[in-house]
Amino acid sequence: MEKLLQSAAEARGLNPAVNRNMERKMEILSSPSSAGPKTRPPGVSVAVHLAELGRFVERADLRAELSDADWQRAAQIPSLPQRMAFMAGRKLLRELLAARLGCAPAAVPITREPGGRLRLAGGAGIEFSLSHRQRWCAVALSTDCPVGVDVEPIQPLAGMAAVVKEFFPPVARAAFAAATPNNQQNVFFRWWTRIEAAVKASGRKLDEAVSCFAGVVHESCDRVPGLALAVAARSEGPLTVDWRLPSGTAS
Repeated sequence: MEKLLQSAAEARGLNPAVNRNMERKMEILSSPSSAGPKTRPPGVSVAVHLAELGRFVERADLRAELSDADWQRAAQIPSLPQRMAFMAGRKLLRELLAARLGCAPAAVPITREPGGRLRLAGGAGIEFSLSHRQRWCAVALSTDCPVGVDVEPIQPLAGMAAVVKEFFPPVARAAFAAATPNNQQNVFFRWWTRIEAAVKASGRKLDEAVSCFAGVVHESCDRVPGLALAVAARSEGPLTVDWRLPSGTAS
């Protein structure tokens, strides 16, 4: 562009016809329409499945549907409730992936990356994320881009302000500051689950949470009383979420 401006200045002292021609070129280049229409980022579709863990723990087919690696990892979890939550979460994840891959749940080739992220071996083209907390488990699935999901019961938490100050991005800090005292708890968990989901989707670490929304789209689900649920996708396109909630839980 700098060379073109220099050529236009030189043309003004040489030939009126050349001058007019050069100015016309400059008008075309500076016109907003000269660059052509902006390409809109493609849309992203994500399915989020929410389940109550007890419904899976009570079933007797855990042994058949989990892999040997799942059982080995479960054996390393000392707390029985946490161990059962882990197994129920893996069971739900394997059932959902098996339905898409057309194989037995135990045969779904789940691998763990060095950073801890779960992936499908062999590049099956399905991105997923898993979260479980207390009696709830959530799984996000997409064929478009990496995703993250987080679920948290809304409950009293000491030190919310300190967490907000250290981890919340500016937009989340502003929302928390604007909330009434009676609603701060709900706002905190609504944004915290978005942050956790965005960290998972972006591949960042939690200490990078203040920038976790860069290059990520996210959405919350407020339809289950007492529960915060959010999903994020590594994309800048519009996000469409299919929330698949247990019957009788959504308000």
